[in-house]
Amino acid sequence: MTPFTIIVSLVLLSLTGLCLWLPLKNGYKKLGLFVSLLLGLIIIWTLIGELDFLVIFIYPIIFALQIIFLTYWILRNFGKQKIGIVSATILTVMFLLLGMQPWIVDWTFNEKDAREILSWQDIELKDDFEVIDNESGGFRDYAQSFTLKISQSDFDRIAKDIRSSKNFRWINTDSINQFPSADYKSKDTVNYETENLIKREYYLDEKKEDGTFHFYLQLSKKERELNYFGINE
Repeated sequence: MTPFTIIVSLVLLSLTGLCLWLPLKNGYKKLGLFVSLLLGLIIIWTLIGELDFLVIFIYPIIFALQIIFLTYWILRNFGKQKIGIVSATILTVMFLLLGMQPWIVDWTFNEKDAREILSWQDIELKDDFEVIDNESGGFRDYAQSFTLKISQSDFDRIAKDIRSSKNFRWINTDSINQFPSADYKSKDTVNYETENLIKREYYLDEKKEDGTFHFYLQLSKKERELNYFGINE
């Protein structure tokens, strides 16, 4: 257990104490006991079990709930119950939007975003294309991936660029266990082709705008699709 986890836990336990005291002061003993016991037990369980890996998931939710709860009761304590309801509602919406941000980013992903990310790899799609799927985010590591249905001319141009690259090789297998892989130490770019795909993998010294520096670019011959994957590890 890290000192950071202990400090954050103590802060949350202090806020939990306020979640008991404020409702109790205003005559809502049962509510105060229920909320404070529930949050307190979760925090103590995380500490006793040394569940550091859960801290990044559980503690932000607990903190958000405490802020919403305390905002309402502090304002109510000063006779501003209506303002407290409005403030708590606004905070609830804000925290929900913040928590849903990874999904919102995926839902709003469009052709412009795909073109911008591909431009980091010096790849330009000259024709229209279709976004098949997209996913971004991660718990401890960040990754961005998407699949595009591209035109034949764009497919041929990118394939030609990979095939003419240094150290390009043909691999007579589609077994993932026999694919070559890039070395993060040497920063060499791996380019190869199989019966079904054309692929490039490489690392960069500097991170891109989203923090990624390890990239996979794959062309699927049968579907004429471009698969992009970038990660920060």
